[in-house]
Amino acid sequence: MINVLVSIEVKDFDALASFECKANNIMGAHGGKIASAFETKRNADGSGQEVHLLEFPDEKSFSEYRSDPRLEKLIDLRNQAIISISVTTSIKLKTYS
Repeated sequence: MINVLVSIEVKDFDALASFECKANNIMGAHGGKIASAFETKRNADGSGQEVHLLEFPDEKSFSEYRSDPRLEKLIDLRNQAIISISVTTSIKLKTYS
């Protein structure tokens, strides 16, 4: 399994919710899911920041999701919702007790 941490600079949270629902369906087709999502900042103008923890079976599945042509069809909605994103993938899953 690969974990992916995505930090999103949000332009519009309503548009983000719409985009994420559609993207989540595409993600599921590649074995991925949003394990956790939370806001870290919301501004008065509706912008802010959100962080997602994604899970995929492997790097190939994540890569195939990111290059899925169905995501390209969502580019206008994505641009309405998101200013920028930062993606960090796991190199080793750790458990501390």
